[in-house]
Amino acid sequence: MNRTHCGLAARRANQRGSVMVEALVSIVVTSLAMLASAALAINAAKVNQTGRYRTQAVALVNDIAERIDANFTASGAGAYALAVDYTPPQEGVVLADCGATLCSPAQHAAADLAAWRSRVVNTLPQASAQLIYTAAAGATPARYAITVIWIERSLGHGGTARTNGGDVTAAAESFTYTATKAVSPR
Repeated sequence: MNRTHCGLAARRANQRGSVMVEALVSIVVTSLAMLASAALAINAAKVNQTGRYRTQAVALVNDIAERIDANFTASGAGAYALAVDYTPPQEGVVLADCGATLCSPAQHAAADLAAWRSRVVNTLPQASAQLIYTAAAGATPARYAITVIWIERSLGHGGTARTNGGDVTAAAESFTYTATKAVSPR
């Protein structure tokens, strides 16, 4: 009987150690699950921000398309063309305030473009815009190719950041949204 009693005591001592190992394993598994959950939340936030920028780009393109429709005389003549390296009017050059005074179609187009370009730059990160005009040809109406480009800073592929001489920097990712707007004769 003594022999059985000693065997039980040895098994109980081994079991006490195994409970500790089980507790450590469960802590490690829980920690890994929490890290994965945090990585998923960070990625979801990045995708959400990208989606927000895309929505804003679509709204900006729709805004200028509506302005092109509203000012048929100027838009049919190509007054809404905008180079990608557009520079705003110089200081001292005053754009007409078409809300307060009567403007010509060309003045209205210039004011629309300046206000819209300002909104693009202030809404999207590192943004630029371009409106390419194609004149009417035969039965094909005149049209504009409206492009909005922006650059986002994000982690590189696989969740790693790029390094620049030891400094961790975010990778730049360029996005483009383009739509075509036909200028319908009235």
